[in-house]
Amino acid sequence: KYITYTVDSIYYSGSNGTRLETRCQLKYAITDTVTYNKKPSYLLDVFYRPYDGSDWTPSRVILITPSADSLFYYQDGTQYIKLLFPITEGFTWAGNRHAQVQDTLYAYLKGWNYVYKNLSLPYFNGNVNFDNTVTVLEDNENKNYQNVDSIPAGQKTYAEEVYAYNVGMIYKEWTHYTWGGTDTTQNRNGYSVIMRAID
Repeated sequence: KYITYTVDSIYYSGSNGTRLETRCQLKYAITDTVTYNKKPSYLLDVFYRPYDGSDWTPSRVILITPSADSLFYYQDGTQYIKLLFPITEGFTWAGNRHAQVQDTLYAYLKGWNYVYKNLSLPYFNGNVNFDNTVTVLEDNENKNYQNVDSIPAGQKTYAEEVYAYNVGMIYKEWTHYTWGGTDTTQNRNGYSVIMRAID
């Protein structure tokens, strides 16, 4: 089983407003089963290619451990509880409670409260319509955000995933950037990534 995604990314760097936009494709494919912490788990291999029709190259591996009440991800050096069961509208949980937030790279993950929204509703991800989905809003945080707070330094974080029944993740948005001055359009540092399932 696999899912292919188009991935649109924006990277911000430097005080001069450098902005880089990229597009690529990723393929998430379950390739093997393993045992992790005495639990049956799956290896989800991620493959990259710069455009449709080019060759796939290995990118990274995600470890998935499902259980009767949760879905656990180990990805890019940290851990997430992506789903809790049963899925109920409005239910919240600390999805990053196992994340290595003591590492400065992951410090911004601290304190996220995931919440289920739009249970059983259809969803159009920009490419494909899906009939039965649920949205997981993982974080929506503005600290001293432009046009909201006069203090110049701050950050914006937004994370959301949408899952379709019998398919898997069909949409993901992950935005995190910081700034250090009053003109926040010119000194952002961070990224914004949107993934949309296409098959």
